[in-house]
Amino acid sequence: MKSTMVIMGRNCLKEILLHASEKIIEVFIADSEKHSRKKNDLIRLIEEKNISYTFVPKNALTSMVNSDSHQSFAAKILEDNVLSLSDLKNDMVKKEFYLALDTIYDPHNFGAIMRSCEGFGVDGIIFSKNRGVGITPVVAKASSGAVAFLSLYEVSNLFTTLQVMQEHGFDIVTTTCVEEKGITLERFRFPQKSVLVMGSEELGVSSLIEKNADHFLYIPMSGMIRSFNVSIATSICLYAKHIQKIM
Repeated sequence: MKSTMVIMGRNCLKEILLHASEKIIEVFIADSEKHSRKKNDLIRLIEEKNISYTFVPKNALTSMVNSDSHQSFAAKILEDNVLSLSDLKNDMVKKEFYLALDTIYDPHNFGAIMRSCEGFGVDGIIFSKNRGVGITPVVAKASSGAVAFLSLYEVSNLFTTLQVMQEHGFDIVTTTCVEEKGITLERFRFPQKSVLVMGSEELGVSSLIEKNADHFLYIPMSGMIRSFNVSIATSICLYAKHIQKIM
């Protein structure tokens, strides 16, 4: 039986309907939307794609996604892009740039990072089963649908996974708040095969991963606050890598 995940939110559902409707198994809509069917563009799009949908009480929808921010829409979709370490080992042969996440527990940060990864063409996101948030409906909503389009590698041990990647020719890149320790972003050239590792604002990456890193990036700042939210910092680094690729 194929694995599934639950997503929620109007924009998230719309993007998946437009670009990967074959992944959608069933849509669930709050019954408060029933009376606006004729003028609801999203319901019309669901019908155009010939996807089954069911009206349910709003509180049932809230229970289904464990959140009241569903905007009256949720859906069950195929989880065929959530992969394993063995998949990663196969994919590393033909792919060159990954993002790895360590201790990212905020679902909104995880989702925002997914959105940036999709926009900047990252080959995949690697995350730990034990050290961070999983793929939840809140994550899916924050990703604006990117959760369905990315290769997502869920691994048991991030440190050993990164060691395997180094053995396959990947350089481990992470960030630092210490200017003397890192190379400023505008001067850094990402190696052809590399994995950017980002950690939480509170904990950063683990000491083991930090000790094993090949390169440290420093993002110059002018303000009094000396660090960015992790999703913002990740987007800045991914943009720098994207510019390097297309120039």
